[in-house]
Amino acid sequence: MREDEVIIRIGGAAGDGVQSAGEILIRTFSRCGLYVTSYNYYQDLIRGGESWYQVRASDHKVKNQGDGLDLLIALNKDALERHTNPDINEGGASPLEGIAIFDDGIKGYREYKNVSYCPVPMVDIARKYSDNSLLKNTVGLGAAIAAINGDFETFAGVIRDQFGKKGEIAELNVKAAQDGYDYFMSHYKSIKKTYKISKKPKYVIAGGASIALGAVNAGVKMYVAYPMTPASSALHFMAQHAKKFGVFVKMPEDEISAINTIIGANYAGIRAMTGSSGGGFALMTEAVGLAGMTEVPAVIYEAQRPGPSTGLPTKTEQGDLNQVLGASQGDFPRIVLAPRNVEEAFYTVQEAFNLADKYQCPVFVISDLYLSEHYDTVDKLNLDYPIDRGYIVKEAENYKRYEFTENGISPRALPGTPKLMHNEDSDEHDEYGNVVSDAITDPVIRSRMVEKRMRKLEDYKKSIPGTETYKLDDAEYAVILWGSTQGAVEEAIDILRSNGIKIGAIEPTHIYPLNEDIKELVKNKKLVFTVENNYSGQFRRLLRAELLIDSIGINKYNGEAFYPGEIVKEISKFILEEKNIME
Repeated sequence: MREDEVIIRIGGAAGDGVQSAGEILIRTFSRCGLYVTSYNYYQDLIRGGESWYQVRASDHKVKNQGDGLDLLIALNKDALERHTNPDINEGGASPLEGIAIFDDGIKGYREYKNVSYCPVPMVDIARKYSDNSLLKNTVGLGAAIAAINGDFETFAGVIRDQFGKKGEIAELNVKAAQDGYDYFMSHYKSIKKTYKISKKPKYVIAGGASIALGAVNAGVKMYVAYPMTPASSALHFMAQHAKKFGVFVKMPEDEISAINTIIGANYAGIRAMTGSSGGGFALMTEAVGLAGMTEVPAVIYEAQRPGPSTGLPTKTEQGDLNQVLGASQGDFPRIVLAPRNVEEAFYTVQEAFNLADKYQCPVFVISDLYLSEHYDTVDKLNLDYPIDRGYIVKEAENYKRYEFTENGISPRALPGTPKLMHNEDSDEHDEYGNVVSDAITDPVIRSRMVEKRMRKLEDYKKSIPGTETYKLDDAEYAVILWGSTQGAVEEAIDILRSNGIKIGAIEPTHIYPLNEDIKELVKNKKLVFTVENNYSGQFRRLLRAELLIDSIGINKYNGEAFYPGEIVKEISKFILEEKNIME
């Protein structure tokens, strides 16, 4: 663990306010000018079940939840023993090697070395100010601020903002936090950390909110979705701010209605979007083909969680790539984008809308629970993003909606445009939109129309930006990543390089079609690894199928995100084997 950062975990049961306590810490650190990132571990229960929230903060950029743990706030005995026990591995999370803050009423717990146990009368202090013992969270947070020599006034300001107009309740929380702070300061020693606090706040945002804001900035006027974790975070944010942003938000009866509604809206020229997770997206797949055949733009946000069926509703995985690539029947163009981090999600959604309009096809923004539901520090977002509505015509002689063109993109007329009446049909059709299979199928037109649609992808491939890399210039080994694994992989690379291993990362965000420059990037590498959160190596298979790139799969599929240390361990094992073979 580094001295210029702090990692804090709050553990308890669902319903204990674990997440809200974590978000208070996030806002406190960001207002102190620190970079933050978080990790939310929770169950699909309203109350009960193991839950914890981890916050990492530093004056240097932090890219993931981090290995190690400096401070634990345990809201019950189970959390105290679970997160101090070195033999329990919560998906890769490190046990505590630092301070444990918990209520002094917790007795009979097992003690472990490397832990400083700091009981605080959390419940007793809470009851001084409220009959609700949940106020103990605030007491524990106050003690934690003392334990890291934090700025209490900034922390108190966050509490006041958290309760908004409930001024009296806010002040009771501040007093309870102050008592927790004072108790720790008078009884225990603080952690020695070297990170520098400033008064220049940093921007912080969660992944789902970033997706929603990106859509708003792209000019979306309608968001239609049925709630399903983890895509729901974007829906909730959009609904909460719909009036301010001028967005019509609709929760229909199911996902089938959701996607058909946004297809209709996009046909009418309104930028509309839908989102779901694997199970909900499964219901959308027939309509994906409708958008493909009618060549109507459609942006679909697919936020992955473990499957099959309802799987693990509150956990993370990258197991839906095959589903997105194969959604609906037949061949038709589609584009798949995968942001690597919270900030990039904002810009990826905007790119998706421009691409959908330009190429008149479905465009998927594929994320996962980890990216969708954790907070991260971002730079000030650039709102000056150009909107490209594509090839929309307002007048034409002998208008052909599906005209055969060199790049496959046909002129699109919005409904109601004078003299440009036309057919749009879900059956195969000719250039005018007339069905070609009513009496006898026209195989020539069928072939030409399929080829016309697919030429769009050939045109799109020419515009795919160069694949970004991380410390690849002098690398002997390469890691290919996609999506939210970026932060853990890059930190693992930093660790491996500090141990003398020259390794770098290749980080495609344009997942389908792939940029062929990846073939050049892997040339002459001793070993190539692909890191992804699934069992079967779905992206690794895509690389093999599309670009003939062979790689070693490093996979995790227990429902939790990667930790840097896990990646370091796996890569080191293969590199050691390779060196032994060479010797």
